[in-house]
Amino acid sequence: MKKVFLAALLLVGVASYAVPFTPALLMYKSSGDGKHIPASQVPPAVLESFNERYPNATNVKWEREREDNGVQYKADFMIGNKRFEARFAKNGTFLGQKRK
Repeated sequence: MKKVFLAALLLVGVASYAVPFTPALLMYKSSGDGKHIPASQVPPAVLESFNERYPNATNVKWEREREDNGVQYKADFMIGNKRFEARFAKNGTFLGQKRK
């Protein structure tokens, strides 16, 4: 019985090295390969959605990122003395925000 258990354990251990590691399967993670772009390259729907949601934003910097579900636009900006990040889909749909 011990030999069968050890053989099975060895087989599972060896098999785990044969499977490639893919972080995207474990959890959603931003690719981090965004490209800074000027506001003139941000789709009008994204700019309109951003301006409606954050009319007092200053120091806005834009990035375009490829994610699993397509292209996203990320805005880094200030409101008062607080820094935020907001994400939008290409059609202007708000995807979320976080305080930095």
